[in-house]
Amino acid sequence: MIQAYTILLDSLRMLRASKLFWVSIWISTLVALMYASIGFTNTGMSVGFGLFDFDIALMRKGSTESETFYLLLFTDVIVRFWLGWFSMILALISTCSIFPHFLQVGSIELALSKPVSRLRLFLLKYLGGLLFVALQTGLFCLVAFIAIGIRLEEWSLSIFWAVPIITFAFSLIYCVGVAIGVMTRSTVFALLGALLFWALTLVAQWTEDAIYKMAFVLPEVGLGVNFSNGQFEEASDDSAGGLKKTYAAIQSITTVLPKTRECTISLKRLIRFDERESLLTGVDLGSVFAGNSVDPTIKRAMEKYELRHTWFSIIGTSLIFEVLVLAGAATIFIRRDY
Repeated sequence: MIQAYTILLDSLRMLRASKLFWVSIWISTLVALMYASIGFTNTGMSVGFGLFDFDIALMRKGSTESETFYLLLFTDVIVRFWLGWFSMILALISTCSIFPHFLQVGSIELALSKPVSRLRLFLLKYLGGLLFVALQTGLFCLVAFIAIGIRLEEWSLSIFWAVPIITFAFSLIYCVGVAIGVMTRSTVFALLGALLFWALTLVAQWTEDAIYKMAFVLPEVGLGVNFSNGQFEEASDDSAGGLKKTYAAIQSITTVLPKTRECTISLKRLIRFDERESLLTGVDLGSVFAGNSVDPTIKRAMEKYELRHTWFSIIGTSLIFEVLVLAGAATIFIRRDY
C-alpha cells in the first residue's frame, strides 16, 4: 500500500512541476468562478457577481425560467463543452508526458529496482494520470455545487457524477496516448496520436448522430431531407428507408469505438434536479440559443434521441476497448528490456 501511494504521489509531483498543470487548474477554476458569478436580479440577469446587468424579463430572480436556464447552462454547455472538451485537451497535454518521461534512462531503472511488479507499476502510473483529471473535475464540481446551492437553494450531490464519468471519458483517449508513449517513448507522438484518434472517434460519433436525426427524429416530426437541394420537406412513408440502412452500417462501426462524446452527453441523465414547470423544461439549450420554438412533438422526439443508447452501449463497449488497449500497452511494458 505504501509503495502504491509513493508511485501515485511521484506521478502527481511530476505533474505539479509542470507549468501546464497549474495553467489547467487555474483555467478550470476561472471557468467555474465565471459560472458562479452569474446571478439573477429583479429586472433580469447579472454576470461577474453583479458587474454587468442585463434586462431580460424572462430571467428575473425567482422565476422558474431563470432557475432552469442556470441548470441547463451547467448540464448542456459547461459539462458538455468545458468538461467534455477543453478540460480534457488540457489534461491530455499535461499527462501525455508521464510515461515517456518515466521510460527515460535513469528513471525507469530506479523504479524497476523497487520490489513492485511491472504490471502493478504500469497500472499505478496510469492511475496517476487519471487522478489529475479526477481532482480537476472534482474541484470544478465543488464550485458548481456551491454556486447552484446558493443561487437556487438546491444541493444536488448528483453533480458529482461528473467526476467518474469525465475521468472515464478521458481515460478512453488517454489509454491510446499511453500505448503510443510506451511504444515510442515520445511525448509528442503520444499527444498527437491521442488527439488524432480522438478526432476520428468524434467524426464517427457526429456522423452517427446526424444520420440518426435524419433517419428517425425528422420523420417523427413529419419532416425529411431533400438531398438534391438540401431543404427540409414533408416526409414520405419510405423517405427514410435508405437512411436507416446507412445508420445501421455506421452504428456497427461506432459500436467498437470508445464513446467519449456519448459519455459526457449521458451525464444529463445522471445529474438530476427538482422538476420545474418552465418554458425551458426538457429543452436542449442549443435550440434555445438558436431561437427555435419549443414544440411538444420535437420534445418527445429529442427525448427518444437522447435515450437511444443503452448504458452498456456507451460504458460497456468503451470499457472493453480500453481494457484491450491497456492490455497491449502493459504487455509491451512488461516484456521490454530496459
